[in-house]
Amino acid sequence: MEVDISDEDYVIQRAKSALKTDPLSAKAWMITAKTLYPNNFGVQFEAYCIEKNAGHVKEAAKCFSDLIGKFQQQPELWKEIENVTSALRAESDTNDPEKQFLCEMFKHISSDVQHKLLLCTADHCEDTMEHCRLLLLLLQRFPTAISSYGSRLVDTLLSAEKHSHDGTNPSNAYRKLLVCELLPLLASENARIDLSPKILQKLLYKSVEFYSGSLSLNPVSLDSESKIEDPWKKLFAVVEFIGKQMEWEPYLINFSNNWTKESYWQKIISYYQARANNIDEKQLLFCSSIFFIHCLHEYSVSLTPESSPGQPQNTFVLVEAFLDPSMPSPATEHKSKKRKNDDFLYPYISVEKSELKNINSNFLTAVNCWDLLQASEHFQREFFMLNSYLKLESLFTSFVIDYAIYKGKYDDALTYLQKINETNLLLNKYINIAGILYLKKNYRSCFDHILLAIPLLPNNNVGSLSNVLIVGGNQRHLHFLPLTYTAVLQYFIKLLLRCIKENMDKHNYSELAIGHILTLVQLDWPQEEEFVPPLMEQIQQHGSFNYILFQNYIINVDILEEITYLWTNQGGQITLDIIPHMGQRRIGTRGADKGAKEEIKQIIRRQVARSNENVSELLIRFLTHERELIFQSLM
Repeated sequence: MEVDISDEDYVIQRAKSALKTDPLSAKAWMITAKTLYPNNFGVQFEAYCIEKNAGHVKEAAKCFSDLIGKFQQQPELWKEIENVTSALRAESDTNDPEKQFLCEMFKHISSDVQHKLLLCTADHCEDTMEHCRLLLLLLQRFPTAISSYGSRLVDTLLSAEKHSHDGTNPSNAYRKLLVCELLPLLASENARIDLSPKILQKLLYKSVEFYSGSLSLNPVSLDSESKIEDPWKKLFAVVEFIGKQMEWEPYLINFSNNWTKESYWQKIISYYQARANNIDEKQLLFCSSIFFIHCLHEYSVSLTPESSPGQPQNTFVLVEAFLDPSMPSPATEHKSKKRKNDDFLYPYISVEKSELKNINSNFLTAVNCWDLLQASEHFQREFFMLNSYLKLESLFTSFVIDYAIYKGKYDDALTYLQKINETNLLLNKYINIAGILYLKKNYRSCFDHILLAIPLLPNNNVGSLSNVLIVGGNQRHLHFLPLTYTAVLQYFIKLLLRCIKENMDKHNYSELAIGHILTLVQLDWPQEEEFVPPLMEQIQQHGSFNYILFQNYIINVDILEEITYLWTNQGGQITLDIIPHMGQRRIGTRGADKGAKEEIKQIIRRQVARSNENVSELLIRFLTHERELIFQSLM
């Protein structure tokens, strides 16, 4: 049965049927159809499809241009336009032949039609994100359009983010499009755009918040797509663009390839000193604040440096370390003449190895910058507002603790430390609190916090003893302590050792305290051997030594030799009471029964035989099992 069809459909049908066997005949039919029916969308669109399917780029481009000029309201055409714009946004996708063809076809469309296509598509789109992407595509293809549509796209993205359900997340899609794609485009050399200072300031805030989030400076959960390559380089480019727009000093927004923290800090100081009477300027606040955040990030990263293959990663915590005035003072980089109180105000800071000195320099640069931001009430207020907007508390809290310790503001440090509740920071918290309480001579509370920290020692990262926890001179000494099992235990032992020694000095003679000290010095022997001779002298003068825990914990050969010597005739024949459950019996050499004397010799031999035991494990047992006796020596 024959079906009546229109003349237009008949011509199209003939062209389609001829296409497979006789392309030239098909082409003739389509030319005829286009000529006879120039205003028929079906005919004109079919002509485009035939050229497209045949892979004729130039011919398809001409047909598509004609369609855009005449039939913009046709739904079928809009679907194809969407396919073209989608292909343009994925131009690098070489795995899709159709997208590659559409991109190539777009290149053969006149620039006027390209511009019209992208603008009409953006205006036609009801989805806000899609509208923004299309308008961005227009600006990328036609930089001259930035002056006309750039500010409009900025306003649209800011408004869309504000009303988005995900708008409170700094890494939301609208923010990423604004910061990562639009702003670099606006900053390009050929771009011309006029934005108000208020909008520029908002863009700077948005950029800092976004990139700080990508660096995990704040507690924003980031997926893999939110990770940004070289975020600081991109943020500095934004600062340079906005600074130029706001006519800031060129040297404050110059972050070229030879940029360094040290040189930039000198620029900030020079600018500050030249305008000491007028420091309320926004550019100094913004540049100093962004530089401070950069220094904070560098400092935070350097506290957990990359580890060697197969080695556990170390993290470092700043602690008050120890002095020995009898040792030579360490070499410092400060050559200027010292003034009164400099030893306290400018502590010497040590690190475990020379390759870790960047921790020190990163910290001191952040300290200097923070001092500047605290130089006036205006700066303090403005930075507080910036910090509340950027939500940098997680990183900032850690820094202010280190800053307070560096400045010797121990009460402030304790206040900050008491607010820490995160499980992964508890060990740091107890280390710092114990160190500060020792300095405040609150020895019992210091030991309390040592006991709280013992179960948190990292068993999977043993580490080694440090040889820089004690330095010479009288200058305050801070140290970046690695959070390893051995290093932290060593620090605690040194704290407790000094707590007991300083508390013992308040009493005439305490055998319990002497015994505890002899036990503790074994971990870091011979570095702590200076404690022993004065104790041996006290024992000799007193004529006796009674330590109930002797057999449990004293195994160092040198210490055992010292005690044994005092027990001999040459050493003074002290009474050595180290046998438990002997009641009132005091064992010496004068008139002692030979059995007891031989028993003491056997005890000494057994202790010497144990000298290769793991001293760290021995002292952990001592701290945890003998806490009551240790507390007695701190009263």
